[in-house]
Amino acid sequence: LETKEERISSTAKIASIVHPSILSLTLKISTYKIVGSSSRCKEMMRAFIDVISSYKTPEGISLQRHLTGHLSHQIEYLKTGRPLSISMGNAIRWLKQKISIIPINTTEEDCKKILTEEIEQFIMEKIEVADKVIIEYAQTHIHNNSKILTYGHSNVLSELFEFCAVEQNKKFEIYIIDSKPLFEGKKLAKKLSKYDNIKLHYNLINSLSSVLEKSNIDFCFLGAHSMLSNGRLYSRVGSALVAMSSRNKSIPVLVCCESLKFSDKVQLDSVTLNELGDSDDLINTKPFNKKGFNLQQYITKLEEREAKENEKNNKANNGKNKSNSNNNNNNT
Repeated sequence: LETKEERISSTAKIASIVHPSILSLTLKISTYKIVGSSSRCKEMMRAFIDVISSYKTPEGISLQRHLTGHLSHQIEYLKTGRPLSISMGNAIRWLKQKISIIPINTTEEDCKKILTEEIEQFIMEKIEVADKVIIEYAQTHIHNNSKILTYGHSNVLSELFEFCAVEQNKKFEIYIIDSKPLFEGKKLAKKLSKYDNIKLHYNLINSLSSVLEKSNIDFCFLGAHSMLSNGRLYSRVGSALVAMSSRNKSIPVLVCCESLKFSDKVQLDSVTLNELGDSDDLINTKPFNKKGFNLQQYITKLEEREAKENEKNNKANNGKNKSNSNNNNNNT
């Protein structure tokens, strides 16, 4: 598996020709400010609009031939943040194919306009409208007093639950299962906590068996990173555990996945397409270093007391030193 150090080894060679929007996006992706296959793909395509709008074709070369290579440099830098998702790879192939079929006699400004409109339409059709269609079908499985199990955070599932709560005013319970290192389920819980007709339960993955044992779950909803050509679900680590545990309890498992995430790949093991992260994230000790308000006040008072005692001791020591020096002078 490729480490982060190996990914950034080629950064210096291409950083000089990378667009600022790609630099900003790479930083946000690498620091997990933007998470999720659909979100990363959408932001990448919007960054490509900025790249295309500021692009100028060199003299003696056609845009159709040069722009593809220019985008490849941007993509290479984008890979240094995190490996590309399946949806990002599909979107890149689509964009390069659109560039190649633009007529050779089209002016540069018209090419840019055509590509910008195509990208905006792509985002709307493949992500935004696709999510609405998925919600339309998936909401039929959520009824009043339903008990839903979900894992982590997914944009389409978040929109689905909000649609059922707001548009259809359904009352139901959601059991959110979460895990290290990002604890994405907290994001979903925070979004849904403002709706009175949704009863939330937040649990870590180590309590999954007790949740399934004690709660009569009706459906398990999962998001997807990709659907492979053999029908296998490719998603965040822990999804298989949630899905198989639900199946053992005869709970139907439903996956919400846009066609943009479909892949012609077949994965025979659980290692090949994995991503190496920072191992320190699994044993993060930062929360234990945080001090509460009361503890901080106690520590501050202790420090002030120690400082006062040190001042008294210093004054006493200075007084002794002076008296000793006076006695010595009198003796002489």
